[in-house]
Amino acid sequence: AEKWREALQVALKPYLDEFFPAHVTAIYGKVEDDMVTITCCIEDHKYNPNNFWNGKWKSKWDVKFPTAGGFAKVEGSMSAQVHYYEDGNVQLLSSKKVEESVQMSSANEGANNLVEFIKKSETEYQMAINENYNAMSNTTFKALRRNLPSPKPLLTGISSMASK
Repeated sequence: AEKWREALQVALKPYLDEFFPAHVTAIYGKVEDDMVTITCCIEDHKYNPNNFWNGKWKSKWDVKFPTAGGFAKVEGSMSAQVHYYEDGNVQLLSSKKVEESVQMSSANEGANNLVEFIKKSETEYQMAINENYNAMSNTTFKALRRNLPSPKPLLTGISSMASK
């Protein structure tokens, strides 16, 4: 399992360095009953107290395939958590699961195929979160805000006399 694990770690590093600058990643592998199992855990976070928000990204990828190679069953789970706390307290917690078969003919080719699937899945999920967040910003969050009372003339007698 080590050659597969190491190939995935090497192939994944450029993607993680580009898109998850504070990432922490762990990749584990084992062989059991002529099946290779690789588990990849990714975490990244951004704490921005000066702008009153924090965010965290987590994903886990389980890959299982025969020791001779072939197709791997890949199961992924991704989650994002955002906390915005200026003038209120709003949290977004979202998660998604995906599954795919990926060709694993060799350690390097398999690792590259896995990275492409991970990258595609995470990008699509993040784009969907952004679209949803923008839509919520224009609808849901506006509905949560307190409606201010309509301004009334301070001196109603004067304004009514001025209209005569």
